[in-house]
Amino acid sequence: MVKPPFAHMAVYGALAIGGASYGTWALVNSTVGYPYQLWFIDMMDSTAVKAYEQPMRTLPEGVVSRTSYRGNIDRALPDGTVNPAADALTNPLTLDDAAIKKGEWGYQTYCAPCHASTALGVGPVTDNSNGKKRFPIPGVALVGATGALKLRSDGYVYATIRNGGALMPAYSWALSDQEIWSIIGYLRTLPESTYVPPVPTTGAGEG
Repeated sequence: MVKPPFAHMAVYGALAIGGASYGTWALVNSTVGYPYQLWFIDMMDSTAVKAYEQPMRTLPEGVVSRTSYRGNIDRALPDGTVNPAADALTNPLTLDDAAIKKGEWGYQTYCAPCHASTALGVGPVTDNSNGKKRFPIPGVALVGATGALKLRSDGYVYATIRNGGALMPAYSWALSDQEIWSIIGYLRTLPESTYVPPVPTTGAGEG
C-alpha cells in the first residue's frame, strides 16, 4: 500500500495558503494605498490633475505657440502642379556669413542624413551599398549635374522643407522659418545650385 505524500501535501498547502494570503494583501494595499509598497500604487493613487479640475495654465511670458503646419503653401496643388503661392515666396534673410553658417549647421543636422553632407544625394540613411539594408529609395541630389535645386525656386524648396513632400517628412517641428530659409541660402552657395526659371512656352499659333 502506497502512503499518501503527506509531507509534500503540507508544503503545497502552505504555499497555496501563503500565495492566496499575499495576493489578498497585495490587492487591498494596491487599492487603499500603502507607502512602503510603491510598486502596488496604481494610477488611481498617483498625484495627477484631472481634466477641468483646475483652470488651464497660461504659457510662460515670452512664449509664442505655433503650429507645425503652415496652410495654403504646400509645394504642389492637388492636381500635382506647382503651387504658385509657394513658388512665389522669396528668401527674406540677409544672407551674410552668420546666416550661411547657420544654414550649413541646419543642413548637416537635418538634411545630410538623406541627401549627403555634399548635397549630392544618397546620404547614410539611404546608402544601400555593400549589402547594407537601409531605406530603399536614394536621397535626391540637390546640387551638381543632376541636382534638383536648379529646377526649383526658393519658395518651392521652403514649402518642401516646412510642409513635406511626396516622401520627405515635414521639418517644421524642428526648424523655424528663419532656419529653413538659412538652409536654402546655404544650399544656393554650393556649385550648380542656382535656380534657372523655366522658359515660358508660347501657345500654338502665337509668334
